[in-house]
This record gives sequence, C-alpha cells and structure tokens, in this order.
Amino acid sequence: MGPTPEDRELTDILAGLSHLIEGVKATESRRLGLTPQQAELLCVIEPGARTHGELASLLHCDRTNITGLVGRLERRGLVRRQAAPRDRRVTHVVLTDEGAALMTRFRDAVTTTFAEPFATWPAADRATLTRLARTATELLTDTPSAT
Repeated sequence: MGPTPEDRELTDILAGLSHLIEGVKATESRRLGLTPQQAELLCVIEPGARTHGELASLLHCDRTNITGLVGRLERRGLVRRQAAPRDRRVTHVVLTDEGAALMTRFRDAVTTTFAEPFATWPAADRATLTRLARTATELLTDTPSAT
C-alpha cells in the first residue's frame, strides 16, 4: 500500500512550509551580509563548539564544504578554531563575540518575521502549533531517512 492522499497532503504542506522558512532565512542572512549557507552554519555552531565532522553531519554535507565555509567565516572574524581541551588533535569551531552578536541579530529578525503573522492568534492556538511543530521535529529527527 502506497502513500495515502492525506500523506501526500501533509508532505506537500511540510515541504511548502520548509520552503517559506528557508526563504525568510535566506532574505535575512543576505540582509546581514551572509550567504544562507553561512547563516545556517553559524546557527548550528551557536549552541557550542562543534567539530568539522559534527557540522557536516548537522548540515547534511561533506566535510570539505565545511572547511571552506569555516575558513570564510574565520577570515571575517565570526568564528574561530580551537583545539579540544582533551585531545589537541581535534579542532572545534566556535563563534567569536562578533559572530554571536550577528547570530542574535539574525535570530531576532527571523523570529520577528515569523511572529508577526501569528500575533493575532489566540495563545492556545500558538501553543498548540508550537507543541505540534516540536513533536514533528522530534519525530523526523528520529527517522533514519531524515538524516
């Protein structure tokens, strides 16, 4: 038995939502002088130090792509490489203060863009959407084909 019409509708809606989200992020990244790929890399570094391999895995790309992106962001003073404290052979990429400030501006701009259309929704509806989006993200993160 193949996908149902409801499955296709859900897939189309999620793909459309993803496209809208990526469009907003691309617009805001360019406004801040970043490519969408650079902004995405900075977003996944923001929670803490990451190795090149971790970054490649999180961004679903090859480590060679990460090396170039990190190099360009390092030259701009937005990230720096540092040796891991327990194994000096391992290099972590971390945000500089300037990179962290830029990420705050990026996240604030994206948040404002997404929050405005939902401002008139009742709080309960917003909470339901948040819960469903979180649950869907967790479900898809645990799905082998999503990685």
